[in-house]
Amino acid sequence: MNGYSIALFLHLLSLVVASAAAALTTFAALRLRGADTAAAAISWLTLTERVVRAFPVASLGLLGTGIYMTQARWTWSVPWIDAAVVGLALIMALGGGVEARRGRALRIELESSGLTPASRRLLRDPVSWSAKMTTLTLVAGVLFLMTVKPTGAGCVSVLLVAVVSGVLGAIPMWRTAGAEVPELVGSRPS
Repeated sequence: MNGYSIALFLHLLSLVVASAAAALTTFAALRLRGADTAAAAISWLTLTERVVRAFPVASLGLLGTGIYMTQARWTWSVPWIDAAVVGLALIMALGGGVEARRGRALRIELESSGLTPASRRLLRDPVSWSAKMTTLTLVAGVLFLMTVKPTGAGCVSVLLVAVVSGVLGAIPMWRTAGAEVPELVGSRPS
């Protein structure tokens, strides 16, 4: 056992925490989008707000352990390391910036007016859904970078494909919410 193996374990643990939080927030966003009452929507929004607290911790874990491992075994001139840091920065900006701001706007609308046409528009907001889906595709892209370790041009391509795929993947979510999210038994969060 050495410092690098412990850092690698903590790096992977941070990745697991971030992935679990991303899965839960995506599920909650889908349920929120299909909510039929303001109370149900607020309930799913509250779940999301609780789960997103894991992201800063996971991000710091990924960044801190990544810096340590880079200093211990790699260099900052390795393209996939730089691209992974850029990917993580984009993920943090999309989640902590774009999605968080739009989530606050949705909460304000739901609490003040209920499930109105304005709040329903926010539930299928193209910018918010593009940010959410791009975050997921960037996670996959960063995983690809860390395992395949492509050259500089490959790294840029991976990040570009992740961003374009995320935006294109969000397009169906821009449409009117409906029955695309199946009802689950006991699906109301507490």
